[in-house]
Amino acid sequence: MNRQKMKWFYSFVAVAALLALPACAEKEDKVVPEPAAAPSVASVQSKYYMTAEEDLDGKVIEGVAGLKVKLWDSKFYAAGERVLSVRYESDGRISGTAGEEDPADGASFVEMKWESPDPVNRPAVGHAPDCAEFGLLCLPGVFNGKFIVKTDRYDYEFTKSISLGSGAVVEVTLDFASPDVQPVRKVGILGDSISTFEGALCDEDYSPYYPENDPNVGVNPELAVDCKEKTYWWRVIYDYMKHGTLDVNNSWSGSKVVHELKTGRVSGRSVPAGFVDRAYAFVDPDIILIHGGTNDHNHSTPTGTYDWDYPIGQYDLLSYRSAYIQLVKMLQHRYEGVQIIIIIGDRLSTDYEESTKTIAEHFGLPYVNFVGDEIEKCKGSHPTAPAFEQMAAKIYETCKDYLP
Repeated sequence: MNRQKMKWFYSFVAVAALLALPACAEKEDKVVPEPAAAPSVASVQSKYYMTAEEDLDGKVIEGVAGLKVKLWDSKFYAAGERVLSVRYESDGRISGTAGEEDPADGASFVEMKWESPDPVNRPAVGHAPDCAEFGLLCLPGVFNGKFIVKTDRYDYEFTKSISLGSGAVVEVTLDFASPDVQPVRKVGILGDSISTFEGALCDEDYSPYYPENDPNVGVNPELAVDCKEKTYWWRVIYDYMKHGTLDVNNSWSGSKVVHELKTGRVSGRSVPAGFVDRAYAFVDPDIILIHGGTNDHNHSTPTGTYDWDYPIGQYDLLSYRSAYIQLVKMLQHRYEGVQIIIIIGDRLSTDYEESTKTIAEHFGLPYVNFVGDEIEKCKGSHPTAPAFEQMAAKIYETCKDYLP
């Protein structure tokens, strides 16, 4: 084949090859991916989980910061209060779309609310190391502001500065023993004649001992309990506590812990008057001081058995241990989160003393034991004014972590 024919042949082959190329080999237009949307942080968030890790899991990404808030009490002032919400109010935009400069996009606060349909088991302020945890999503930045925590009892504020990095979690601990302002705690008194005072009881039918039966009144003013300000319970609440006030004084002269019928001083009617009969006479207590057992001892009430697991309503209310156990359960059930403090009087014999201590320890309750102490009396088992000061000092010193 001559050179001219070969040139023609190869040109033909090249054209055929081009015609044989599949259509897919044609140049395609380049696809440019859509830019990823900037992450956004809601100002109001919902909590369904008990731990902060569950609140934040998989949500702390580039452009978003995590804030783990631990709620505990180094004392026991707020321990047990159920947490409803945690809010942080900052001096800058802490919610909205990451990277947006428009202040209308977002807000200067983030808030996490408990939204679970199971409110009974919502997180509670605890004593270290057990405590509630809330995980909040935020925009990164350095902020000055305050946490506002709402519980089922009170609102608390904590001034805090925080530095939040993109894609990172920062932990903050709020100690309810030292908020910006400590709320006033309502203290209820449940007792017998030692805890009474005319005009200071929650019911006019409750019989008082002081001041009418105090032989020092009008004779020896230094020893006389002639005003409520000299009683042990008033001194604890108003002289020693910095943030205390009286709920009600639910005390009745001569009453026992166990169920009994007493005759009302004013009306003369017969009414139940044992401690277990009056358990629901409080209004809204945070703390209840129980000072009882003296009359059970004086009248040789059977101590009975420790029936820990019975439901309320099935206890033997005529025996000391069983009635005391139901009393504690009744108070804890009616006044959720209430802090009970048990006072063991100096006149209790060993069996009543040990029974009361055992019950307090079983329920994890603080107690003050006066057995063995020299408590000056004006008559019978009733302390003098200086003795009440002595009692108040010991009650506060022993239980000050529960008495803000």
